Amino acid sequence: MHEAEEQALIQRFEHMLQEDVVGFFDVEEFEHIATYYLETGDFTKALKAIEFGSHQHPYSPSFVVKRAQYAVATDRLDEAEQFLNHAESLDPTNADVHATRGLLFAKQGRPEEAIRCLKKAIRTAEDPVGIWIQLGGIYQSLGRYEEAIKFFKQVLEEEPSDENTLYNLAICYDSMDQGHKAVEWFHAFIQKHPYSETAWYHLGITHSRLRNPEEALKSLDYALLIDDQFTAAYYEKARLLERSERFTEAAAVYELSLEGDEESGYAHFRLGNCLRMMEQLEGANEHFRKAIELDPELDEAHLELALMLSDQGRFFESLHHIKKALALESENPDYHLVAADIYKQMGLLQEAENRYRTVLYTLKMADPDLYMDYAELLLDMEQVDLAYNTLLEALLAFPDSEALHAVYVGYLLSSNDWDEALAWLERGMLLNAAEMGALLLEYFPHLREDARLMEKLGPYAPPLA
Repeated sequence: MHEAEEQALIQRFEHMLQEDVVGFFDVEEFEHIATYYLETGDFTKALKAIEFGSHQHPYSPSFVVKRAQYAVATDRLDEAEQFLNHAESLDPTNADVHATRGLLFAKQGRPEEAIRCLKKAIRTAEDPVGIWIQLGGIYQSLGRYEEAIKFFKQVLEEEPSDENTLYNLAICYDSMDQGHKAVEWFHAFIQKHPYSETAWYHLGITHSRLRNPEEALKSLDYALLIDDQFTAAYYEKARLLERSERFTEAAAVYELSLEGDEESGYAHFRLGNCLRMMEQLEGANEHFRKAIELDPELDEAHLELALMLSDQGRFFESLHHIKKALALESENPDYHLVAADIYKQMGLLQEAENRYRTVLYTLKMADPDLYMDYAELLLDMEQVDLAYNTLLEALLAFPDSEALHAVYVGYLLSSNDWDEALAWLERGMLLNAAEMGALLLEYFPHLREDARLMEKLGPYAPPLA
């Protein structure tokens, strides 16, 4: 059925519902109406179509199958099995019965049985395309990508405009790390269907993953020539340009994407980021705020605005936005660390210390630099013993870190604890004497005045620049 015919049929059925009068539809029309609503997720109207069809055509087994499909779609799986058994007793060769049973098995987590039923359904199906799609999806979920690709290709031979199948095919190739095969297939497909903007888009994505940025940009440009409202293609092109640090061009692409019917908060966020990189701070501020206005849950926009405002010394405004970001993504350690930095700059050291403790001990994110920053903050708070204990804890976690050894030795020497410092210095020099000497004097340049230390470092003390 053509799209115009389908829309006319659906409009006639909905008019019947609005007027609360029962009009006549033949069996195929009711089947088509019920299928339309099942596929679009309007299960209430799907059930009404099935009930009206059953009433007008009580001897048709089709509506028993439709009831089973409705039951599967609404997760009434036991009920679905009963309807399928009844339908199969009425018509054992009915392809829809076997296809629906396949869907039931898939929902029950029985993929091999689902595959057997769907393949059985293909033998008698008048139109196997929907079954090929289901088989491809099951094989894809099982990680059997070659078999999934075989069925997706069959679908596209019959329905080359099926965007979901093109997407799933591209995902399968990517999952097998077969980008070159994907490029070859998409080129062949485009030879037959040169105006498939979706195929050009996925060709561009594949070239991007293969690190062929210029080929990727060409493919995306073709997609946009065919459909200048193709938002995903704009975003992918702009991201490619951003990654190449071509921020002016990327910003122009994001601006084009905003000329469509619906503004996107994400597009404003990305545009703001490009402008920030171009040091156009007023424009960046404007677009970050617009992004938040359109999408209040866009935590990344709050983060970027917080960073930009912090750089400008506008700490109270910055703090407001990082708190918003944390409210949306409370387990993002980077957000906590940005908040800690803002608190430090505001002189709110206890609040900063709380953020570090959250990252280290609640979120369990640890690396040597993080421990060193935390220890430095503790020293600023005059919590000397806790700072030293933190560094010792870090050294136990990262015993091969020359940087941690250097910082700990520097702190000990600054506290005139020569014997302990010497012990840790020797351990650090066993790791890498030259690196240890360089880091120690880089972090604590005043220690060049310590004759004992310089003698100990000997040739491993780097000359003054």
